[in-house]
Amino acid sequence: MPTHPAHVRQREVLCYLQRAGQPVPFAAIQRFILELSPAGDLHEGYSERTFQRDLPLIAETFGFTIKAKRNQGYYLAEQELLLPDQQRLLESVELHAFFQLPKALGPFVQTEPRRPLGLEHLRPLMRAAQAGEVVEFEYLKHWHAHPQRRTVGPLLLREFRGRWYVLAEMEGSNRLACFGLDRIQDLTPTGRYFTPSADFNPATYFAHAFGIIRPIDGQLPEQIRLRFTLVQGRYALSYPLHASQEVLLTTDQEIHLRLTVYDTHDLRMELLSYGPEVEVLAPPALRDWLRKQHYAAAQA
Repeated sequence: MPTHPAHVRQREVLCYLQRAGQPVPFAAIQRFILELSPAGDLHEGYSERTFQRDLPLIAETFGFTIKAKRNQGYYLAEQELLLPDQQRLLESVELHAFFQLPKALGPFVQTEPRRPLGLEHLRPLMRAAQAGEVVEFEYLKHWHAHPQRRTVGPLLLREFRGRWYVLAEMEGSNRLACFGLDRIQDLTPTGRYFTPSADFNPATYFAHAFGIIRPIDGQLPEQIRLRFTLVQGRYALSYPLHASQEVLLTTDQEIHLRLTVYDTHDLRMELLSYGPEVEVLAPPALRDWLRKQHYAAAQA
Protein backbone atom coordinates (compact mmCIF):
# COMPACT_ATOMS: atom_id res chain seq x y z
CA MET A 1 0.00 0.00 0.00
CA PRO A 2 1.42 3.43 -0.87
CA THR A 3 2.65 5.47 2.07
CA HIS A 4 3.76 8.45 0.01
CA PRO A 5 3.13 11.72 1.89
CA ALA A 6 0.40 12.67 -0.59
CA HIS A 7 -1.60 9.51 0.22
CA VAL A 8 -1.28 10.13 3.95
CA ARG A 9 -2.41 13.74 3.49
CA GLN A 10 -5.39 12.85 1.31
CA ARG A 11 -6.60 10.22 3.74
CA GLU A 12 -6.28 12.67 6.63
CA VAL A 13 -8.33 15.29 4.77
CA LEU A 14 -11.08 12.75 4.11
CA CYS A 15 -11.22 11.53 7.72
CA TYR A 16 -11.19 15.11 9.06
CA LEU A 17 -14.16 16.17 6.93
CA GLN A 18 -16.05 13.01 7.81
CA ARG A 19 -15.63 13.71 11.52
CA ALA A 20 -16.59 17.37 11.08
CA GLY A 21 -19.94 16.55 9.46
CA GLN A 22 -20.30 20.12 8.19
CA PRO A 23 -18.52 22.55 5.84
CA VAL A 24 -15.00 23.43 7.00
CA PRO A 25 -12.99 26.45 5.75
CA PHE A 26 -9.73 25.64 4.01
CA ALA A 27 -7.77 27.46 6.74
CA ALA A 28 -9.04 24.93 9.30
CA ILE A 29 -8.19 22.02 7.02
CA GLN A 30 -4.72 23.44 6.46
CA ARG A 31 -4.10 23.88 10.20
CA PHE A 32 -5.28 20.34 10.88
CA ILE A 33 -2.97 18.82 8.26
CA LEU A 34 0.11 20.76 9.38
CA GLU A 35 -0.34 20.83 13.15
CA LEU A 36 -2.76 18.18 14.39
CA SER A 37 -2.69 15.15 12.07
CA PRO A 38 -0.05 12.44 11.54
CA ALA A 39 0.45 13.93 8.07
CA GLY A 40 2.03 17.00 9.65
CA ASP A 41 5.21 15.03 10.28
CA LEU A 42 5.55 14.46 6.55
CA HIS A 43 4.78 17.95 5.17
CA GLU A 44 6.38 21.38 5.35
CA GLY A 45 3.43 23.22 3.81
CA TYR A 46 -0.03 22.75 2.39
CA SER A 47 -1.42 25.34 -0.03
CA GLU A 48 -4.99 25.65 -1.27
CA ARG A 49 -3.68 24.92 -4.76
CA THR A 50 -2.33 21.58 -3.54
CA PHE A 51 -5.66 20.93 -1.81
CA GLN A 52 -7.52 21.48 -5.08
CA ARG A 53 -5.22 18.97 -6.78
CA ASP A 54 -5.97 16.49 -3.99
CA LEU A 55 -9.74 16.56 -4.52
CA PRO A 56 -9.93 14.44 -7.71
CA LEU A 57 -7.28 12.08 -6.32
CA ILE A 58 -9.34 11.55 -3.17
CA ALA A 59 -12.38 10.77 -5.32
CA GLU A 60 -10.39 8.31 -7.43
CA THR A 61 -8.56 6.58 -4.58
CA PHE A 62 -11.22 6.47 -1.87
CA GLY A 63 -14.45 6.91 -3.83
CA PHE A 64 -15.67 10.00 -1.92
CA THR A 65 -16.35 13.45 -3.37
CA ILE A 66 -15.51 16.66 -1.55
CA LYS A 67 -17.67 19.65 -2.48
CA ALA A 68 -17.51 23.37 -1.68
CA LYS A 69 -20.27 25.50 -0.18
CA ARG A 70 -20.00 29.22 -0.85
CA ASN A 71 -18.59 31.21 2.10
CA GLN A 72 -18.68 28.13 4.36
CA GLY A 73 -16.01 25.71 3.22
CA TYR A 74 -15.63 22.12 2.08
CA TYR A 75 -17.67 19.05 2.99
CA LEU A 76 -18.31 15.45 1.99
CA ALA A 77 -21.35 15.06 -0.25
CA GLU A 78 -24.24 14.04 2.02
CA GLN A 79 -25.01 10.81 0.18
CA GLU A 80 -21.39 9.74 0.51
CA LEU A 81 -20.89 9.97 4.27
CA LEU A 82 -18.78 7.12 5.59
CA LEU A 83 -20.63 4.13 6.98
CA PRO A 84 -19.21 2.58 10.19
CA ASP A 85 -17.54 -0.27 8.26
CA GLN A 86 -16.00 2.19 5.80
CA GLN A 87 -14.73 4.29 8.71
CA ARG A 88 -13.10 1.22 10.28
CA LEU A 89 -11.42 0.44 6.97
CA LEU A 90 -9.95 3.94 6.75
CA GLU A 91 -8.80 3.68 10.37
CA SER A 92 -6.84 0.54 9.49
CA VAL A 93 -5.34 2.26 6.46
CA GLU A 94 -4.43 5.16 8.73
CA LEU A 95 -2.88 2.76 11.25
CA HIS A 96 -0.70 1.25 8.54
CA ALA A 97 0.51 4.70 7.54
CA PHE A 98 1.09 5.69 11.18
CA PHE A 99 3.58 2.85 11.52
CA GLN A 100 5.58 4.46 8.69
CA LEU A 101 6.06 7.79 10.49
CA PRO A 102 9.55 9.01 11.42
CA LYS A 103 11.52 6.99 13.96
CA ALA A 104 11.85 10.19 16.01
CA LEU A 105 8.36 9.45 17.32
CA GLY A 106 9.52 6.08 18.69
CA PRO A 107 10.09 7.24 22.30
CA PHE A 108 6.47 8.42 22.50
CA VAL A 109 4.67 5.43 20.97
CA GLN A 110 4.44 1.82 22.11
CA THR A 111 2.55 -0.53 19.80
CA GLU A 112 1.30 -4.06 20.25
CA PRO A 113 4.10 -6.41 19.07
CA ARG A 114 1.47 -8.58 17.37
CA ARG A 115 0.94 -5.94 14.72
CA PRO A 116 -1.70 -6.87 12.11
CA LEU A 117 -0.12 -7.94 8.83
CA GLY A 118 -1.41 -7.56 5.29
CA LEU A 119 -2.77 -4.02 5.66
CA GLU A 120 -0.94 -3.07 2.46
CA HIS A 121 -3.49 -5.19 0.58
CA LEU A 122 -6.51 -3.23 1.84
CA ARG A 123 -6.56 -0.54 -0.82
CA PRO A 124 -5.82 -2.78 -3.86
CA LEU A 125 -8.52 -5.22 -2.80
CA MET A 126 -10.99 -2.44 -2.06
CA ARG A 127 -10.45 -0.96 -5.52
CA ALA A 128 -10.74 -4.38 -7.15
CA ALA A 129 -14.04 -5.00 -5.34
CA GLN A 130 -15.38 -1.62 -6.43
CA ALA A 131 -14.36 -2.21 -10.04
CA GLY A 132 -15.34 -5.90 -10.17
CA GLU A 133 -11.82 -6.83 -11.21
CA VAL A 134 -10.32 -10.30 -10.82
CA VAL A 135 -7.03 -10.49 -8.89
CA GLU A 136 -4.41 -13.17 -8.36
CA PHE A 137 -2.23 -13.86 -5.36
CA GLU A 138 -0.19 -16.47 -3.56
CA TYR A 139 -1.96 -17.74 -0.45
CA LEU A 140 -0.24 -19.63 2.37
CA LYS A 141 -2.54 -21.55 4.69
CA HIS A 142 -1.27 -22.11 8.22
CA TRP A 143 -1.29 -25.88 7.74
CA HIS A 144 0.52 -25.84 4.35
CA ALA A 145 4.24 -25.61 3.78
CA HIS A 146 4.00 -23.76 0.47
CA PRO A 147 1.67 -21.06 -0.89
CA GLN A 148 -0.91 -21.79 -3.58
CA ARG A 149 -1.97 -19.52 -6.42
CA ARG A 150 -5.52 -18.18 -6.17
CA THR A 151 -7.54 -16.29 -8.79
CA VAL A 152 -10.58 -14.59 -7.32
CA GLY A 153 -13.09 -11.78 -7.62
CA PRO A 154 -13.04 -9.73 -4.37
CA LEU A 155 -16.51 -9.07 -2.95
CA LEU A 156 -16.16 -7.79 0.59
CA LEU A 157 -13.51 -6.77 3.10
CA ARG A 158 -14.20 -7.82 6.69
CA GLU A 159 -12.37 -7.18 9.94
CA PHE A 160 -12.35 -9.52 12.92
CA ARG A 161 -10.18 -9.15 16.00
CA GLY A 162 -7.82 -6.67 14.37
CA ARG A 163 -7.23 -8.91 11.35
CA TRP A 164 -8.62 -8.23 7.89
CA TYR A 165 -10.11 -10.78 5.51
CA VAL A 166 -11.41 -10.65 1.96
CA LEU A 167 -14.47 -12.62 0.92
CA ALA A 168 -14.08 -13.51 -2.73
CA GLU A 169 -15.63 -15.53 -5.52
CA MET A 170 -13.31 -18.19 -6.91
CA GLU A 171 -12.85 -17.79 -10.64
CA GLY A 172 -14.34 -20.66 -12.59
CA SER A 173 -16.47 -22.12 -9.81
CA ASN A 174 -18.35 -19.16 -8.26
CA ARG A 175 -17.56 -20.71 -4.87
CA LEU A 176 -17.14 -18.18 -2.06
CA ALA A 177 -14.01 -18.28 0.08
CA CYS A 178 -12.51 -16.09 2.80
CA PHE A 179 -8.80 -15.22 2.80
CA GLY A 180 -6.73 -13.63 5.57
CA LEU A 181 -4.83 -10.62 4.26
CA ASP A 182 -1.85 -11.53 6.43
CA ARG A 183 -1.38 -14.72 4.38
CA ILE A 184 -1.59 -13.06 0.95
CA GLN A 185 1.55 -12.50 -1.12
CA ASP A 186 2.21 -11.14 -4.61
CA LEU A 187 -1.23 -9.58 -5.12
CA THR A 188 -1.71 -8.51 -8.76
CA PRO A 189 -4.72 -7.32 -10.80
CA THR A 190 -5.50 -9.36 -13.92
CA GLY A 191 -7.33 -6.82 -16.07
CA ARG A 192 -10.25 -9.25 -16.25
CA TYR A 193 -13.62 -8.49 -14.74
CA PHE A 194 -16.42 -10.49 -13.14
CA THR A 195 -20.05 -10.05 -12.15
CA PRO A 196 -20.96 -11.15 -8.60
CA SER A 197 -23.68 -13.77 -8.25
CA ALA A 198 -27.13 -12.20 -8.22
CA ASP A 199 -28.00 -13.84 -4.89
CA PHE A 200 -24.98 -12.41 -3.04
CA ASN A 201 -25.87 -9.61 -0.63
CA PRO A 202 -22.85 -8.05 1.13
CA ALA A 203 -25.10 -6.40 3.74
CA THR A 204 -26.53 -9.69 4.98
CA TYR A 205 -23.87 -12.33 4.23
CA PHE A 206 -22.14 -12.01 7.61
CA ALA A 207 -25.12 -10.54 9.49
CA HIS A 208 -25.42 -13.52 11.87
CA ALA A 209 -21.78 -14.60 11.85
CA PHE A 210 -19.49 -14.22 14.82
CA GLY A 211 -16.16 -13.71 13.10
CA ILE A 212 -15.56 -14.97 9.58
CA ILE A 213 -17.10 -18.44 9.75
CA ARG A 214 -20.50 -18.80 8.13
CA PRO A 215 -22.09 -22.28 7.97
CA ILE A 216 -22.64 -23.65 4.47
CA ASP A 217 -24.95 -26.52 5.41
CA GLY A 218 -28.15 -24.53 5.87
CA GLN A 219 -27.64 -24.06 9.60
CA LEU A 220 -29.83 -21.29 10.99
CA PRO A 221 -28.75 -18.64 13.51
CA GLU A 222 -29.64 -19.34 17.13
CA GLN A 223 -30.56 -17.18 20.09
CA ILE A 224 -27.65 -17.47 22.50
CA ARG A 225 -28.45 -16.35 26.06
CA LEU A 226 -25.47 -15.54 28.29
CA ARG A 227 -25.07 -14.63 31.94
CA PHE A 228 -21.99 -12.50 32.68
CA THR A 229 -20.52 -11.47 35.99
CA LEU A 230 -21.07 -7.76 36.55
CA VAL A 231 -17.59 -6.56 35.63
CA GLN A 232 -17.24 -8.76 32.54
CA GLY A 233 -20.79 -7.89 31.54
CA ARG A 234 -19.99 -4.18 31.65
CA TYR A 235 -17.05 -4.85 29.37
CA ALA A 236 -19.39 -6.67 26.96
CA LEU A 237 -21.74 -3.70 27.04
CA SER A 238 -18.93 -1.27 26.18
CA TYR A 239 -17.54 -3.56 23.47
CA PRO A 240 -20.46 -5.65 22.13
CA LEU A 241 -19.80 -9.21 21.07
CA HIS A 242 -22.07 -8.88 18.04
CA ALA A 243 -24.37 -6.37 16.36
CA SER A 244 -27.42 -8.40 17.45
CA GLN A 245 -26.53 -8.12 21.15
CA GLU A 246 -29.50 -7.34 23.42
CA VAL A 247 -29.57 -6.69 27.16
CA LEU A 248 -32.07 -8.95 28.93
CA LEU A 249 -31.24 -8.25 32.56
CA THR A 250 -28.97 -5.99 34.59
CA THR A 251 -28.51 -6.26 38.37
CA ASP A 252 -25.79 -5.30 40.82
CA GLN A 253 -24.34 -8.81 40.43
CA GLU A 254 -24.84 -9.95 36.83
CA ILE A 255 -25.79 -9.01 33.28
CA HIS A 256 -27.75 -11.22 30.88
CA LEU A 257 -27.29 -10.78 27.12
CA ARG A 258 -28.80 -12.37 24.03
CA LEU A 259 -27.09 -12.83 20.67
CA THR A 260 -28.68 -14.03 17.44
CA VAL A 261 -25.76 -15.76 15.73
CA TYR A 262 -24.56 -19.01 14.20
CA ASP A 263 -23.13 -21.49 16.70
CA THR A 264 -19.64 -21.74 15.19
CA HIS A 265 -16.09 -22.50 16.25
CA ASP A 266 -15.29 -18.76 16.50
CA LEU A 267 -18.16 -18.19 18.91
CA ARG A 268 -17.28 -21.19 21.06
CA MET A 269 -13.65 -20.12 21.37
CA GLU A 270 -14.83 -16.67 22.43
CA LEU A 271 -17.04 -18.11 25.16
CA LEU A 272 -14.23 -20.35 26.41
CA SER A 273 -11.96 -17.32 26.76
CA TYR A 274 -14.22 -15.84 29.46
CA GLY A 275 -13.72 -18.80 31.81
CA PRO A 276 -16.05 -18.75 34.83
CA GLU A 277 -17.17 -15.17 34.11
CA VAL A 278 -19.80 -16.31 31.60
CA GLU A 279 -22.52 -18.94 31.77
CA VAL A 280 -24.50 -20.13 28.74
CA LEU A 281 -28.19 -20.17 29.63
CA ALA A 282 -29.38 -21.33 26.19
CA PRO A 283 -29.38 -23.26 23.95
CA PRO A 284 -28.85 -26.51 25.91
CA ALA A 285 -26.40 -28.04 23.42
CA LEU A 286 -24.02 -25.08 23.65
CA ARG A 287 -24.36 -24.96 27.43
CA ASP A 288 -23.48 -28.67 27.68
CA TRP A 289 -20.49 -28.30 25.34
CA LEU A 290 -19.03 -25.42 27.34
CA ARG A 291 -19.52 -27.31 30.63
CA LYS A 292 -17.68 -30.36 29.23
CA GLN A 293 -14.80 -28.20 27.96
CA HIS A 294 -14.28 -26.62 31.37
CA TYR A 295 -14.48 -30.02 33.06
CA ALA A 296 -11.90 -31.50 30.67
CA ALA A 297 -9.56 -28.55 31.29
CA ALA A 298 -9.88 -28.96 35.04
CA GLN A 299 -8.98 -32.68 34.78
CA ALA A 300 -5.95 -32.14 32.55
